Amino acid sequence: MKPADIALNERIIFALDVAEPRQAMELVDRLDSGIKYFKVGMQLFFAGGWPVVEYIAKRGNRVMLDLKLYDIPATVRLAVEQFRDRGVTMTTVHACGPVVEAALAADTGIDLLAVTVLTSLGEEHLRELRYPGSLEELVLERATTALDLGCHGVVCSAREASLLRARLGRDFLMVTPGIRPSGSADNDQQRIATPGQAIADGATYLVVGRPIRDAGQPVEVIAAIQAEIAAALTP
Repeated sequence: MKPADIALNERIIFALDVAEPRQAMELVDRLDSGIKYFKVGMQLFFAGGWPVVEYIAKRGNRVMLDLKLYDIPATVRLAVEQFRDRGVTMTTVHACGPVVEAALAADTGIDLLAVTVLTSLGEEHLRELRYPGSLEELVLERATTALDLGCHGVVCSAREASLLRARLGRDFLMVTPGIRPSGSADNDQQRIATPGQAIADGATYLVVGRPIRDAGQPVEVIAAIQAEIAAALTP
């Protein structure tokens, strides 16, 4: 799908980062009049499994299955094959060459995203890993590897969005977590950005969880974020 063809109510991917499947389904019921894309991560998937994914999809929504797979190639391929015909639109693996190749070999028709560097990590973590370059260089290196192999897109923080667009072009999906509307708490995220900044810098989709989930009036927060996205998309 071309970025220009994406509906405004699909630009936000709401992170269903809750432990109870019933709570997740209630959030979908409450929010999918305004949001049509939902992220199911490890916590919820391990608690609710495929019934949660299928519930979301049957209501006419899209699902990002965010399990960040990383294992030996044969195991990754076999795992991704299980996602076929389950209502999953996008899924994630770590941006390791053999892992990306194995996930693509499953050939499920699902958009594959390579996770570059988690948004909870900062420069100090690279020093612990003894990586000689900057965090931006590591994100660019991993994104380049994944896209050269045929990956459909990447997950990165909005801080690296403009760099990746400038160096790698616009012909790939870019999903950015760590989105915080003005006034929101950072929580455990280090590399954050506002919705408008992320879209202006080249993000295709924005992952937003707690700022919506914990709001007193979540529907109003959604509308405000969508207005900011629309403004950033206006030439």
